[in-house]
Amino acid sequence: MSRWSVRGRTVALTAVLAVLATGCTQQVPGLGTYSSGRGPVGDAEVDIRNTDKGEIDRLAGNAVADIEKFWTEEMPDSFKQKYEPVKAVYSIDPGGSVAAPCTDDAADIRGNAFYCPSRDIIAWDRKVLFPQLQESFGDFLVAMVLAHEWGHAIQKRTKAPSNRTIVLETQADCYAGAWTAYALKGGAPHFEIDRPVLDQALSGYLLFRDPLGSDADDRQAHGSGFDRISGFQDGFDKGVTFCADFDDSRTFTQAAFTNEREQQTQGNLPIADTLEQGPVDVNAYWEDNFEKLYGKAWTPVAGTRAFTGSNRPECGGQAVLDAQYCPDDNTVHYNTEALRSVYQKAEGDFGAISLVAIAYGYAVQKQRGRSTAVDSESVLLSAICTAGGYARDSFSQTAQDRLRLSPGDLDEAIRALLDAAGTQDFTRARGTTGFDRVQAFRQGFQDAKSC
Repeated sequence: MSRWSVRGRTVALTAVLAVLATGCTQQVPGLGTYSSGRGPVGDAEVDIRNTDKGEIDRLAGNAVADIEKFWTEEMPDSFKQKYEPVKAVYSIDPGGSVAAPCTDDAADIRGNAFYCPSRDIIAWDRKVLFPQLQESFGDFLVAMVLAHEWGHAIQKRTKAPSNRTIVLETQADCYAGAWTAYALKGGAPHFEIDRPVLDQALSGYLLFRDPLGSDADDRQAHGSGFDRISGFQDGFDKGVTFCADFDDSRTFTQAAFTNEREQQTQGNLPIADTLEQGPVDVNAYWEDNFEKLYGKAWTPVAGTRAFTGSNRPECGGQAVLDAQYCPDDNTVHYNTEALRSVYQKAEGDFGAISLVAIAYGYAVQKQRGRSTAVDSESVLLSAICTAGGYARDSFSQTAQDRLRLSPGDLDEAIRALLDAAGTQDFTRARGTTGFDRVQAFRQGFQDAKSC
C-alpha cells in the first residue's frame, strides 16, 4: 500500500485504478467534459463497488476508463503482453460502514486511496481526498493520482524495478506522466486537457512529497517534490519504455537533515541573508564554472542592485522586472519586496535564489554571444536551464564558502517556476507554461552544458 502526504495539509493518498469486474455497473447521467474545446462525451460505464453514483465517482469512473484504454493499447507494445485489468475498484465513505478490502475499518481510508497488490484492487476516499483535490487543483489531478496508482498495478503485472520504495513510487509517477502525454494528445476521451490544466494539476502533484528531512532509503520514501515531478516529466517526455527501465541507479534529491540547526530552520536562511548571500553565490558559481562549461573566461557582472517597488530602475528605457539582468550596465536588479513574497509563498529561500539565478542566466547569454531579449520565450528557457545547472552544483557543493542545498530547496525552486516565474512582473511569461519552465530547469540540473 502506498501513501502520499501533502505538506501543510492532512491529506495522504495513493490510488490506482482498475477495471470493472462484475457487479453493479454504474452509469451516472451526465457528460464527461472536463475542459473546454471538446464536444460532449458520454460518461464511461465502470463497475465501481460501493459507489454512491455521485460526481466524484463519475469523475473517477471516467478516469478509470481512459487509463484502462491507454494500458490496453500500451501493454502489448511496451511489454509484449496483454493488459489484464485489476480485479475491482472501490469507492469508500470513511464515515460509512463499508470498509475497503485490505483495511479493517472504513475510517482507515480517510484522506487516502490505495492499490492493494494481494487483492489486486484499488480503493479511494470519495468524501475527503478526491473532493479536496478536485476543489483545489481541478479534475485532472484526480485522474493523475489514479494514473500513478495504476502504475503500481503495472509493476505487479510486469517486473518490479527495485526493492526500494522510492524507485517504485517514482516509476509509478513516470507511468502517470506517460498517460498524461497520451491524454494531452487526445487519447483520453473524457479528459481533453491543455497546458494550463496540466500546470494546475502539476502544482497539486508537487505537494505529494515526503516530509522535509526524510531519507531516500526509508522504507516508506516516495521522494521529494522534485523527485516525483522529475519522474512524471520523464514519463511525459520519454514514454512507458523509459519508465520500465527505472532502477537503483536513478539519482534522487531527497535527503535527511544533516544537523539539528538545519532541522530547526527547515534548511532555510533568514530572508535578509537569502537576499544578501544568494546573488553572491550565483556569481561565485559562474566564476568557477563558466569557462569549464563554455570554454571562455567569466566576466563578473558589475554588481547587483536591490530595489523596492517605489524606486524601480530602468533598463533600455523600460522599468526592470522583479529580477532582471540589464546588459546596458551589466547589473542584476532584484525587487526585495517581490522576492520576500516568493520566499514566503514557497516556504523557503531557494525559490527566491532561483529567480535571481535566472536573471544571471541572461548575463550568461550575453557572454556567450547570445540574445538577452526579455520578450523571447527561448531566451527565458535557456536562462532557466542555466539556473538548473547552478542548482545541481549547489546540490553537490562541498566548499565552505558556497551555499549548499538543504532538503526541500529544489521543491521551492519548482514552486517559484510554476508560480512567480509565470507572472508579468518576473518574466512577462512569454508564452511559456509552468511545465515548460520546470522542464528547462531539470534539463540544466541534469546537464548544464546543454543549456
